[in-house]
Amino acid sequence: MKSVYKLKPHEILRLIQTQDLKQYWVAQAIGVHKSTLRRWIKGDIRWIKEPHLQSLARVLTTEPQVIADYLY
Repeated sequence: MKSVYKLKPHEILRLIQTQDLKQYWVAQAIGVHKSTLRRWIKGDIRWIKEPHLQSLARVLTTEPQVIADYLY
């Protein structure tokens, strides 16, 4: 079973804004639809699996624990 993490939406949005990134570009770079990223940022989707978390952290040039907490 893959690990699951609880997202920190405000941190994701903060990193996107401070790095002046476009949400559609971030979504494309991590391989998800732009609506998925938007739902992560709005808090509509609260959990993320490790592969997407690792990709998101890489694109946002941060550590995974900055944008999510380990659940199981």
